[in-house]
Amino acid sequence: MRDKNVLISGPFIIEKALHFAKALGYEEFRGINGWFEIFKRRHGIMAKAISSESKDVDDNHSENWITETLNKILKDYKPENIFNADETALFFQCLPQKTLTFKKENCFGGKQSKARLSAILGANMTGHQKSKPLAIGRNKNPRCLKGAKSLEVDYDFNKKSWMTSEICEK
Repeated sequence: MRDKNVLISGPFIIEKALHFAKALGYEEFRGINGWFEIFKRRHGIMAKAISSESKDVDDNHSENWITETLNKILKDYKPENIFNADETALFFQCLPQKTLTFKKENCFGGKQSKARLSAILGANMTGHQKSKPLAIGRNKNPRCLKGAKSLEVDYDFNKKSWMTSEICEK
């Protein structure tokens, strides 16, 4: 069923197990969570986050492109002249998604902050030449950088950034 992108949940498996047990005449089977945990462990099943639309990519097409087209493009370049850069976000005010607590204690979360810095990192294929990281915030002269003589990163700003003005005011 997973090869057809059908989502499978714990209650779904328990319901099917109860159906099969009844059909096979096991009236005492209850399909409780303890049974389900043992079933998952025995069969190597674990919960995973779903990766958006990654299944839409045709693996054969991308593999052919890498082996044929990309190799033709790269053959004229030395590895030290091939660079890659990528953007990532640093959500510096987010709280952890999980916490440790006592079994009987209720646990409540709050709304996660969307304040972030964007960072761009780049390096060549051999890893010997790395570009200086670029951090992008919301303010031209953030208060948190006031008085800084030098930074290990280049800094730029974008007014449309998610970084909230009350975090790093001018």
